[in-house]
Amino acid sequence: MYLNNPEMLLFLLTLFGLAVSSFIAAFTYRIVRNINFVKGRSFCDFCGKSLPWYHNIPLFSYVFLKGKSACCGKKISPRYFLIELVGGIGTPLVYYFSGNVLLVILFLLLLTIFVIDFENQIIPDELSFLVFLISVLNEFSFEKLFSAFLFAFTLLLVHLLTKGKGMGLGDVKLTLGLAFWLGLYGGLVWLAASFLTGGIVASILLLSWNAKLKTKVAFGPFLIFGFLASVFFLK
Repeated sequence: MYLNNPEMLLFLLTLFGLAVSSFIAAFTYRIVRNINFVKGRSFCDFCGKSLPWYHNIPLFSYVFLKGKSACCGKKISPRYFLIELVGGIGTPLVYYFSGNVLLVILFLLLLTIFVIDFENQIIPDELSFLVFLISVLNEFSFEKLFSAFLFAFTLLLVHLLTKGKGMGLGDVKLTLGLAFWLGLYGGLVWLAASFLTGGIVASILLLSWNAKLKTKVAFGPFLIFGFLASVFFLK
């Protein structure tokens, strides 16, 4: 029924994206702090008090509470609002332009990895494995498999030559799944876009004195941005 009503389908996908991204916001906060993300109600980051359901409505609760905790009045990090906004807008857009359900799932998974790596400079191996699994389920070919190992080996060389300072092993593992999805030509465009955007951002940070040459910058977000740009640019 909904397939014959694209407006309703996109609306439902928006709600789905908001719900999942709300979970992502909590998951990415809890997992790096070894807090159980399966059980237990949402709680205030400051005083630890449990939050009622109406304080957990994606986007609306943050706006209604004016960015402040209802229990202790402290300022809520805008990360929650931004993650929910990206998920709520990105989910229907990815499906609208691709029509690929697996790409929608991959987008939300990459949003999770983006947040974790951006905030903590780590990429959990389990999430990289899921990226690879989704890419294989999307379309398997030996050309794609060759591309995955070729580009992963290339980044592994960067990791070894720079002794881990220029590239982390987490980036190498993430590359396997992303390169598998794109194939050889798409992978070349993706890596070029990733290094280009990474170089531009690093240059801006250096010129604005917000970073030094030894400052570590997570590269995973650039790999993810370059991947999404390549997927839709090459469509």
